[in-house]
Amino acid sequence: MGIKKYLAIFLIITMAFLMMACDTEEVEEQLEDEEEIIENYEPADGGTLKVSVTRFNTLNPIYNSKYSLFQLQHLIYEGLLTFDQNMNVNPLLAESWRIAEDGQSLEMTLRQNVTWHDGTPFTAEDVIFTINLIKGNIRNATATSTFRQSLQLVSDVKEVREGIILINFSRPISNNLEMMTFPILPQHLFEGNNISKINATDFPIIGTGPYQLKEYETMRSIKLMRNSNYWGQKPYIEEVQAVIVPDLEAQLAVFENGDIDLVQPTSIDWAKYTENRRMKVYEYVSHDYEFLGFNFRNPLLQDKNIRQAIAYGIDRHKLINNIYLGHGTVVDVPVYPLSGIYDEASLRYGYNSNQALELLNNSGYSYHGQDNIQSNENGNPLIFTLITNKENILREKTAFFIEDELEKLGIKINVEILEWEEYNERINRGNFDLMLGGWELSYLPDLSFAFHSSRVGGSNFISYRDEEMDQLIEASLRATAPVERQQAYSDLQQHIVEELPYASLFFRNGAIAVRDRIKGDFAPNNYNLFNGIEGWFINTK
Repeated sequence: MGIKKYLAIFLIITMAFLMMACDTEEVEEQLEDEEEIIENYEPADGGTLKVSVTRFNTLNPIYNSKYSLFQLQHLIYEGLLTFDQNMNVNPLLAESWRIAEDGQSLEMTLRQNVTWHDGTPFTAEDVIFTINLIKGNIRNATATSTFRQSLQLVSDVKEVREGIILINFSRPISNNLEMMTFPILPQHLFEGNNISKINATDFPIIGTGPYQLKEYETMRSIKLMRNSNYWGQKPYIEEVQAVIVPDLEAQLAVFENGDIDLVQPTSIDWAKYTENRRMKVYEYVSHDYEFLGFNFRNPLLQDKNIRQAIAYGIDRHKLINNIYLGHGTVVDVPVYPLSGIYDEASLRYGYNSNQALELLNNSGYSYHGQDNIQSNENGNPLIFTLITNKENILREKTAFFIEDELEKLGIKINVEILEWEEYNERINRGNFDLMLGGWELSYLPDLSFAFHSSRVGGSNFISYRDEEMDQLIEASLRATAPVERQQAYSDLQQHIVEELPYASLFFRNGAIAVRDRIKGDFAPNNYNLFNGIEGWFINTK
């Protein structure tokens, strides 16, 4: 018998002896160590990542409004800039930039030696074409881009030196870098009569990203393969296959059937995935912001003490834990809490019922024996109607949670759960006291839609007017120097917290569930669920 066979038998006997000698805890520790070794395997090229997208109306990333296709298109197309997991701006097709002192122009140096998937060099003309397409300046391209609103202040763009473009704005604007994250399209594919392809079913899927089109089977699947000429770090995974399904529920079904490797859970109950050893869940702070709006047409709610008392009287950590299963991040302002402009000092309204009662007392409210409801010396009781929408069980539960919390303060809340159409109609007519709702906040920080007096009658549906707020918002939108911008947003957030036109509740957390055969460092964010895919792998050495 050879030495190798003797060695193998010896190792088997030794392992058996050790296993018998170990108690249960030692065996479990050994298994955990073995799992850690598996996780430390060295990645190797190859393999296919299977995902899904829901049905869409267009393949053009400039016009697409479907979230799941938007995510997949991050693998194909690239912007001048992109966001990291904290929503800070990072270079992509633009490797550097310079903002003019007056804040009205942005000079960007484009990355060299970048080619489109068909081998054509990427140039400044592609950027100029894409910006003009988004703004609606390209003849015979009539569709409206989903990015048009964000570029409305771009007055013109031109190439000033080879590979360097100058973008001018109609006024100084603080979020000019964030707006440069739109995907760039190849001009050469749409020149002349080819402009008709810009929103056609045979739209040419050609980008500069790490993956390129291998095969598109109309409304059935999109197959991508690794771009061998990619300018950046090439991913390990060779192919990405996306099956096209009807809706979000179908995405979950094909994931649970084992047909795809990655999914974004549609509800907060993703514990069933975390409990499955063959899956892992990666959580992130989404851009979905939940809030309580005060109607300033109601004279009682114009009293800042009452608004602040309501904020202090709601235990938001309890709300998140009991209703959202812990998947939320408490804030007091509608500013993404991981971003560089977020001011941590803005977090003021921790649960404090004593502080709430003191504020109500300061405004002359006390109990007068009326069903445990506080009222003032004029006999005005603290009774408010709170409206929210049906078809959102979590929000409905939140409404009744708020009702119970404020009852402890002597504030009576009458909850009305409305159909979506009636809910919006009541908000637009101002027929409510309190409204419970949510916004999916833009990647471009701009709070004028909610707080500026010029938006009363529109997106400022609470009819809030404050001259100082207007001035702070305008200052935040015009501050382009980093230090000035940080200070402007800090001042704005402090004023929001003090004035409290809305009682912020929290940002909802999102997640992706991934099968354990996909390894690597996952850093998803709301903007890009595939963030860091270049470090994911299936095969190992």
